[in-house]
Amino acid sequence: MSFTKKEAKIKRLIGVLVILALMGCSQRERAPIGVISAMQEELKLMKDSLTSVEEVKLGPWDFWEGEWKGKRVVATIGGVGKVNAAVVTNLLIDHFHPRAIIFSGIAGGVPDSIEVGDITISSQAVVHDFGVIIPVGGMEGKAYPGNSDLSRGFVPSPVPVMRGTTMVGITYFQADSLLIELAKRASQEVSLPQVPGLGRTPQIRVGVVATGDQFIASSQKCRWLNQSFGALSTEMEGGAVAQVATTYEVPWVLIRCNSDRADEEAHQLIREFGAYAARNSALIVLKLIELYPNEDKKFKN
Repeated sequence: MSFTKKEAKIKRLIGVLVILALMGCSQRERAPIGVISAMQEELKLMKDSLTSVEEVKLGPWDFWEGEWKGKRVVATIGGVGKVNAAVVTNLLIDHFHPRAIIFSGIAGGVPDSIEVGDITISSQAVVHDFGVIIPVGGMEGKAYPGNSDLSRGFVPSPVPVMRGTTMVGITYFQADSLLIELAKRASQEVSLPQVPGLGRTPQIRVGVVATGDQFIASSQKCRWLNQSFGALSTEMEGGAVAQVATTYEVPWVLIRCNSDRADEEAHQLIREFGAYAARNSALIVLKLIELYPNEDKKFKN
């Protein structure tokens, strides 16, 4: 083969590589933003806002892929609880390769200063019900960590996350800094209605969201969640979404609007304010997606 033929072959190879690179860039730029909610009412506004929607069914879960303000969005209702949330997050990542995942929904406000209608943007997520059961009050002569709930006989532990063949314990999953900033900006730019019957404007806070397979309706439990983890809100899915997204290195954030105070009135308040809280969370998420840059920040096959 002459030098000229070799040169031509190299040029053709370079051309193919350039085309493949451009295709890869195009794929990344069009990678969707994933939105997960636990219940139908939480996703209603998001689903109704999408255009050019195509429905994809994976197992028992439905995914709606569409457009919002020039961005590709894939939205789904995962179901209540950590297992449902983990499975649907894994399906979302594996099938759609999202560039970011946002959880939108309602929660219970934890400290006394957090009211119905207030919104928590997650700085971190923590799983509060993973740990060790011990005798109520603890065993005599044994020291326990400061965040132990000895009155209930429970010692929380870090959640094991796989790193190759190694398990790494994580207590606080870190939300994506860009998504946090965009959520803060979105909450300032969107007009949120006043809390019905209370005549107050929702307050926006950035902080820890606590997740467990428990509907919290206990002031005592609320105090423990706040004192042990610094939690501002508690719910049943976000920590699992955070764990799976962190494992796959997909940026994530949780947007939670309080439907109740996670106290003894929680069951009554969630019926009264659930729809209001779900809509407010979705309003912020829609604005966040609108603000999200077209350039892909992180993409993982």
